[in-house]
Amino acid sequence: MKCLKEANHLKLSLDDGTVIFDDKFFSCNSEVSIKSDHGHYKIHESRCSKESVVDDIDVESGDPLIVKLKAKSGSNKIFFSMHGFKDEHIYGGGEQYKYIDLKNKSMPIWVQEKGVGKGYDLLSFLAYMKGVRGNWYSTYFPAGIFYSSKGYAILIKNYDLMKVSFKNYNFFEVWSDELEIALFEGENIRSLIQKMISYIGQEYSELPEWAYEGVWIASQGGIKVVEDKIKAAKDKGIPVNAVWCQDWSGKKITSFGKQVYWNWQYDKQMYEELPQKIISLNSAGIKFLAYINPFLIDQSPLYIEGEEKGYFVKDRSGSVYKVYVTTFPAGLVDLTNPDAVKWYKHIIRNNMINIGISGWMADFGEYMPDDIITFSKRTGINFHNEYPVQWAKLNSDVVNESGKKDILFFMRAGFTGSTKYCPVYWAGDQSVNWSKSDGLPTIIPAGLSLGFSGVRYYHFDCGGYTSLFHVKRTEELFMRWSEIAAFSLIMRTHEGNRPYKNLQYDSNERIFNHFALMSNIHASLKAYLKYSVYSSIKENLPVMKHPFLIYQDYPENLKYQYLLGNELLVSPVIRPHAKSWNVYLPKGKWIHLWSGKLFNGGNYVNVDSPIGKPPVFIVESSSYAEEMIKNVQFVDKKFNL
Repeated sequence: MKCLKEANHLKLSLDDGTVIFDDKFFSCNSEVSIKSDHGHYKIHESRCSKESVVDDIDVESGDPLIVKLKAKSGSNKIFFSMHGFKDEHIYGGGEQYKYIDLKNKSMPIWVQEKGVGKGYDLLSFLAYMKGVRGNWYSTYFPAGIFYSSKGYAILIKNYDLMKVSFKNYNFFEVWSDELEIALFEGENIRSLIQKMISYIGQEYSELPEWAYEGVWIASQGGIKVVEDKIKAAKDKGIPVNAVWCQDWSGKKITSFGKQVYWNWQYDKQMYEELPQKIISLNSAGIKFLAYINPFLIDQSPLYIEGEEKGYFVKDRSGSVYKVYVTTFPAGLVDLTNPDAVKWYKHIIRNNMINIGISGWMADFGEYMPDDIITFSKRTGINFHNEYPVQWAKLNSDVVNESGKKDILFFMRAGFTGSTKYCPVYWAGDQSVNWSKSDGLPTIIPAGLSLGFSGVRYYHFDCGGYTSLFHVKRTEELFMRWSEIAAFSLIMRTHEGNRPYKNLQYDSNERIFNHFALMSNIHASLKAYLKYSVYSSIKENLPVMKHPFLIYQDYPENLKYQYLLGNELLVSPVIRPHAKSWNVYLPKGKWIHLWSGKLFNGGNYVNVDSPIGKPPVFIVESSSYAEEMIKNVQFVDKKFNL
């Protein structure tokens, strides 16, 4: 990338001569107010005043090219425009559930709840009336990372509130008087992602061995229920390698559903003698996974301790800021306070790691209010996007300090920099329906877009999560969800927010048998999945990826198919009542996993796709093809749906 700097004017051009920036940077004062409601945020800004040109510009040549800016006193926002092109495609921006290509889109870069419904159907309308709908761009994991099909990428290194627009121009606004950006050049999106992942860093390497060895089943209700669930699953032939108990700390029944009691100590009534039970489970080859978040429920024992020590973010009066995530108040741990961080790490170490817990969901990170007071005097607006990064770091640090290499935690909230600390992300809370705005189909673009943004390892709640109003799981929906989970890196179930009103994997014989088939299919992929993780580390690419990252002839606008690794093409059935499915195969020869039939790529093919046989193909040249087809067909005959 070539850079010509004359005073406060910058001209940036690619090696082929394409000019991507030929302008000045500007600053102004633009007051912003952010109102929070159920984890969603309404952002209001005033018109710019005191607009001026940024004169303090420092450029560091190289790949990436670094540009550092400092605005004049009295400014709180820096903005600039890069050249836009009609035939340009823009990718990135963090986790996106509806769009892969952001061309002609405008959005804020702000960590928040994804929202419920997010569309224009009845569920979305009812969610809107409740204040929980969100917008198409609402996401737990935004990122100031963008890739242009013209051959460059831009990384906004700030944590501050941003707004971007990719219409006639590629326009960026950052609410800060200082800005640092990194610009990369590459021959294609693949090479740019590889450079980006290398630059932003990834602390974690391979997953622990146990993560590949079966399915992680969710269970709630106490240790007796857990043991019964495991026995029933084992009797059905399901390869259970972990049990995930989010209510290990107790339960609280609310209008939202059955929720966890946010006090991070095991409930000695529901989970009597849990440390000893974990030893027994481990001896049977089953890991025990738990749940934690950065909140403590009002008046719980740990809340009282944290309040006495001043470890929560505060309101303007100096009292604990009571955050209502769903229906009850809670204190949010102040991650700008080093003593609060040490205290929370002590809780995880003593109450989780030391009793044998092998992993956990490290939930939330989106709820930093704008009007709080922190220990370090950072404002809520300034620290908001950084909060999930520090939450990931806290979890990472306590795992590393424990010296135990086989502990794994996973998160949903994130921002640029989170991938340095968190090994695995999940898609968050999908509605239990077929909606392309918030249901089953959205887990595919969510995974693809997270891959653009630096996340190597991705999975989702098998069966979805959010069941509100009239929306409940159906048999077909759950089974199709299980099929996608089988062909993913991690297969983990979730009972949802209303477990007793929704179908589970063991609710009836039809679903139970189908789940047994799919979980065994997943377990049979172990060698291939381990190889795919190794390749991900070696190549600096995500495990689940958009096919055009490997096959350059693949249409960029297709967003409901994916590669698992580099050799397995998955085209999930995302509509009800489908008996067959159209699949676009990249150029080359591809083998249909279920029939063994060979297909020529470079076009669409139609294959039978009854329940139990999702459209999956392996490239003929794969060294895993023969063994995988043999294993899949053996399992299919064994369970004989």
